[in-house]
Amino acid sequence: MSDPVLQKIAKDEEECLAKVQSHLAQRRSAEETRAPAKNYDAELLSLRDQISSARTEDIPPLLEQMERLQALASRTVESEDQSVDPRSPYFGRMVLEENGRTREVLIGRGTYVDTKAGVRIVDWRDAPISRLYYRYGEGDDYDETFGEREVYGQVLTRRSLTITEGELRRISCPQGNFAHSRKDGWIRLNDSSLRLQGGQGTAVRPDAAPSGKLGVGEIITGNEDKHLKEITPLIDARQFELITQPDSGLVVIQGGAGSGKTTIGLHRLAYLAFHDPHRFRPDKMLVVVFNEALVRYISQVLPALGLNGVTIRTYQEWSSRLRASALPRFPRTYTDETPGVVTRLKKHPVVLKLIDQIVEQDASLALKSLRPLIQNEPNLEPALETFERSADRPLMHRYHALRRFIEDHEEAIEVGARTSALSIVRRHLDRLDDIAFLWADLLTDLPRLKRAFESASHDRLSPAEIERAHAYMVKRTNHVLSDMERAREAREERRAAEPTLRAEPTPREEPLTIDDAEFPDPPRPRLSSDDANESSDDDTDYRAIDGLDVEERASLDREDDTILLRLLQRVRGPLRKGQITKEPLSYEHMLIDEAQDLSPVEMAVLFDTVSRGQSITLAGDTAQRLHMDNGFTDWSTVLGELGLSHVQVEPLELSYRSTAQILDLAQHVLGPLKPAVPPKATRDGAPVELFQTAATGDSAALLAEALRSLSLEEPRASVAVIARYPEQADLYYEALKKGEVPYLRRIVDQEFPFKPGVDVTDIRQVKGLEFDYVILVEVTETSYPEEDEARHLLHIGVTRAAHQLWLLSSGRPSRLLPEALRERGY
Repeated sequence: MSDPVLQKIAKDEEECLAKVQSHLAQRRSAEETRAPAKNYDAELLSLRDQISSARTEDIPPLLEQMERLQALASRTVESEDQSVDPRSPYFGRMVLEENGRTREVLIGRGTYVDTKAGVRIVDWRDAPISRLYYRYGEGDDYDETFGEREVYGQVLTRRSLTITEGELRRISCPQGNFAHSRKDGWIRLNDSSLRLQGGQGTAVRPDAAPSGKLGVGEIITGNEDKHLKEITPLIDARQFELITQPDSGLVVIQGGAGSGKTTIGLHRLAYLAFHDPHRFRPDKMLVVVFNEALVRYISQVLPALGLNGVTIRTYQEWSSRLRASALPRFPRTYTDETPGVVTRLKKHPVVLKLIDQIVEQDASLALKSLRPLIQNEPNLEPALETFERSADRPLMHRYHALRRFIEDHEEAIEVGARTSALSIVRRHLDRLDDIAFLWADLLTDLPRLKRAFESASHDRLSPAEIERAHAYMVKRTNHVLSDMERAREAREERRAAEPTLRAEPTPREEPLTIDDAEFPDPPRPRLSSDDANESSDDDTDYRAIDGLDVEERASLDREDDTILLRLLQRVRGPLRKGQITKEPLSYEHMLIDEAQDLSPVEMAVLFDTVSRGQSITLAGDTAQRLHMDNGFTDWSTVLGELGLSHVQVEPLELSYRSTAQILDLAQHVLGPLKPAVPPKATRDGAPVELFQTAATGDSAALLAEALRSLSLEEPRASVAVIARYPEQADLYYEALKKGEVPYLRRIVDQEFPFKPGVDVTDIRQVKGLEFDYVILVEVTETSYPEEDEARHLLHIGVTRAAHQLWLLSSGRPSRLLPEALRERGY
């Protein structure tokens, strides 16, 4: 069937492209016949050599000549950089009318203007006139100021184009959306597939969402935010079964994105607190989440479930502040330059075995020294047998028990044997009290590290990798130990000069709450120069007389907090609530969300802060792993390494968040990593669409137009524009801002407001969150190659969408996407 509108528009655009390509070809041919460009670099180097050996009076003219050549060279480079690609010279076309005159402006990735030939291509990133393309639609009047000049006019024509490999593939304009295929020629596309529509409010919960219709979703009244609503009436039978598990023991919930894992965990907290409010007080429970966005999210959910005062932390914050409280002499700063191989080593389950070996070796040495004493004093034998049988207890507790036995049986034990035994115990206690030494010994014993990894069951580090990590750790630990020793000497010097100086900080007079004790105030900021006489130990020997740093400060790797805390648990005993209290830190229930992103070492530290009943809920999804270097492989392996191989994993098979179309794609991108039993969707929805463009500016223009339209039709919709990398998110944010997309926010560090609008961010920020609409940008082969990490990240991005998902690719689409989708992408 003929379509005169389509035919006319396609003819106009094909003629425009042919004109531009012909002109660029002529220009390229003319340039090839010119003399080769002058080699300014060689001349500049020659002048530099002449200046170095010239007489003083000859230097000024040589410098002047060098400046002139530099200016010519920069203009040449600028001219080369601004050339356009004839295979994709532009992606937007406008016809403007100003003062009765019309002119054509093309929007591309470079600037090329030849007014005589009627070719004007401007760069979308910095040409002022490109604002008209992003801000105005066809038929709009505009009033803008370019520099000091005010410009008035009307946009007669505005079209978005996709030109790849020199061929016009797609046209978007108010008259319709058209695509060209080699088989069918030009066709008109279904407009509904090119619109974001009908999903407003879906991200809360599908059962509570309004019934959307083609075009515009119903307006939601009442609460406009996107926080999880109190959904107790909507819990299904399987979820209720998990929520009401016994109040002791470990519950492990494996469920895909949107299956209700977090919902179950939070309602389990409320269920336990309701049935045993004395034991499960809010201040005796802990929720560990992956990021700060989820901390804020859950902190506003729990009050609706009747729980106020529950501690909600990221693991990083929890461990950092707890370690600073328990070991205040260690550095308080962290390096951002930890090599990947070091992170893998420090998070590997082998570390748990190495720590246990240190404990066992110390106990074995003590027994080796103590056993000969039994020959002359058999009354020591019961104490040594008890010491051996209590291998699961913290080592210092065992030594203290041994010492108490000897002291309590003073009269029954011969003096010489008693004195020797107490001396041996005291020597080992003194050694164990130096946690810094144990930490450094653990990380710098190269033969022991190699032996440990030889017996590792999975994810082994090669000898070369261990040696690289070892070299880094030797340098880092030496730096830390030297810094701590320097600070100790400085303290002793001050005490000698001021005998009345207290050895320990003055304790706080007000009573500590569990939260204050568990998380003491962060370190005070560095004092100003006016307070130099009261500066802390941290400043010792780091500043010269002029106040400048003379030496790099010692710092820890983030992974060191976990290793130090685990050493404390196995050597000294339970972690404490604060520096000035001996009360152990003990939770009655712990919920760990997104547990697959914690290492076995981190889990061991957390588990040991739970009371004897071990009431713990783990919620996670192995398909949504964000960290590939944390020693987590699968549930059965990790639980086995923690001595919990008997625990059954409870699967969730239904997914309530995303549509069947979105879940199908999510499973496909996992490839060989997808679970044996994939989650089942509870509803159908709009098809997933892939838009292929030739440039980021083209993608941004298409997206800006769609988002402006969505904001008018569904003002309460939540939208996420998600890139793989922060730099890509920056680029799209600036382009959408130029396109005047309303309620636009750039989310850099978890600062999600959970309000209607458009959040532009990178994929590592969105873990655990959901949105009505998700647009994944730059889903290209470069951003998402065929590797495991890319599969997990793309899966996470896809499953953030509750209602509709778009994929944008300004290059060759990722091969992780289905071939059918790549072939039919617009």
